Formats: sequence, structure tokens, C-alpha cells
Amino acid sequence: MQLKKNKAGENPVFEPLLKYGLIKERFSALVTDAVRGELLENFGYKVQMIEFIDDEGTPKNLMIRAIKKSGLEEEAGAKKSSCKILQELGVSQTLENLLN
Repeated sequence: MQLKKNKAGENPVFEPLLKYGLIKERFSALVTDAVRGELLENFGYKVQMIEFIDDEGTPKNLMIRAIKKSGLEEEAGAKKSSCKILQELGVSQTLENLLN
């Protein structure tokens, strides 16, 4: 996910999150994972977010585990809500394109 300065920067709410490189990087990672989880749920997956730490002492990571639910269709309203998040931030998500 790439935050577009012209879009996200137009909303003053995001200014403190985009001002410092490290904060912007962490914010972007969290938003990316949250949107991915939401998109997967909207397309009929059961989603779990799991934090894990590698044995070699690497930083904490987030794993998204998604299992397709059988016989369930995605909800159009929920799909729109995740798209609204993407529009508000001025970003696109490759996963959204793959699921469509």
C-alpha cells in the first residue's frame, strides 16, 4: 500500500501520522493489515490476525490467516466500507484487485 501525499495529506487528521518517517511506516503497515483483513472478511473468509516473534529475535510480525467460508457470499455494504477506507486514505490495495 502506498499512501499518496496529495490525498492523505489533504485530510489534516492524518498530518501527524504522515509527518515522521517511522510513524508513517508503522501506520501504513497497520492500515494495510487492517484493510487486508476487512477485504478478506468481505469476500467470505474467516480471518485471524496473529502476532508472532521469530526464534532469531526478529521484530514482531503479524500473520493474517484466512479460511474461505463455504456457501457465504460477500456483503456488498461491508465491501463498500473497506473501499471507503481506501478512498479516504487515497490508496489502492492489490489484494482488492485480486479478490474482485
